[in-house]
Amino acid sequence: MEAGLVDDAAVGALLTGVRRVAVLGVSDRFNRPSFRLAAYLLDRTAWTVDLVNPHVVETLGRLCAPLLADVPPPDLVVVFRAPGAWDAVVDEVAAAGGRAVWLPCGVADADTTARTVARAQGAGVAAVADRDLRAEHKRWCP
Repeated sequence: MEAGLVDDAAVGALLTGVRRVAVLGVSDRFNRPSFRLAAYLLDRTAWTVDLVNPHVVETLGRLCAPLLADVPPPDLVVVFRAPGAWDAVVDEVAAAGGRAVWLPCGVADADTTARTVARAQGAGVAAVADRDLRAEHKRWCP
């Protein structure tokens, strides 16, 4: 069973309510999943997209913020960080006023994902795990 928001209607409601998204851990290398997803979000959505990475100054023709706290509170934070950093990321998202986190597919084991989802929910942050954001966006926000 998937962790996080597993109900399709809940995922749809989350995505249709998004106005601002932060891509945390975005890369400046075109072959990285974070770069490709950020490009998709910038090109194919009406969302305001903030790019966040303390090690990247600019990517996709836009400046990156070093910290999540440096951008306005996002409705959704797409996480491209190693699973060992996810607990800190959830704390950072909650502190920044973020409403939801989207954890990447197939990166962590089930226990790590479940622990992170529980931490998010305990902090009042919705969590989506093991779903492809691009596919879900196409499905719910045509």
